[in-house]
Amino acid sequence: MINLYIVADNPLYDNKVPHLRCEKKDICDVVLLPGDPGRVEFFSELLDDFQIISSNREYKLAKGTYKGYPVNICSTGIGAASTEIAVTELIELGAKALIRIGGTGAIKEGVECGDFIINTASVRLGGSSMFYAMPEYPAVADFNLVMCLKEACKEKNLKHHLGIGASVGSFYRGQGRNPLAMEKDKNYKDLYEEFIRLNVLNMEMEAETIFTLSSIYGVMAGSICTVHCNRLTNKWLVEYEEPQKTMCKTALEAVIKVYENCLK
Repeated sequence: MINLYIVADNPLYDNKVPHLRCEKKDICDVVLLPGDPGRVEFFSELLDDFQIISSNREYKLAKGTYKGYPVNICSTGIGAASTEIAVTELIELGAKALIRIGGTGAIKEGVECGDFIINTASVRLGGSSMFYAMPEYPAVADFNLVMCLKEACKEKNLKHHLGIGASVGSFYRGQGRNPLAMEKDKNYKDLYEEFIRLNVLNMEMEAETIFTLSSIYGVMAGSICTVHCNRLTNKWLVEYEEPQKTMCKTALEAVIKVYENCLK
């Protein structure tokens, strides 16, 4: 039996990166990054020439055009570790602008479920970016990309909020939830309450990884999320498909602005 090997430092499968299973010709300048692979299918009704390029583990990659502009949709999975893989491989293949599209939990009064949040920066507690930069290195969104997202929301008359978010590598304990030990652990909200003190707008799990790696490697990055819950009011939006679809349409309008204003 013959054993075949490839280079472990940067394994390629017939010129395709190992996790996204695609190559340079498959990647557009602008990539939208949902966490959920199922959300990629939302775009089948929104894009012309929609096609699934690859599907492997938590990564589903699609390609199409919106009003003549090429765009990829690539799922990242949940959290920093899987997001780091997607972002690294996309940058390696030539992506120039990465936009996170997802769900988030607000921790500020006046932000309602179904609103939209555009993060200008993010607290770096995702986990993976610590291997790329010292803790003091900021996770900051590209200013021009933030403005593209803001203008797209304004044109659609969508209620939106700008501010600093927090990416936390834990959905339960790290975000002030601990259903297995609420009675035993009376301090389970410590970090969540500290975010409120610091005027943090929302919590999620991926943005800081995208911001940090993009800044280091000279790629534009931004994030727009729909609010699935507000922790201060303790409300969770059960039916969030429509806000998610609105967010996807808004992100596509922002893609046009990125091409016209940032990539010429």
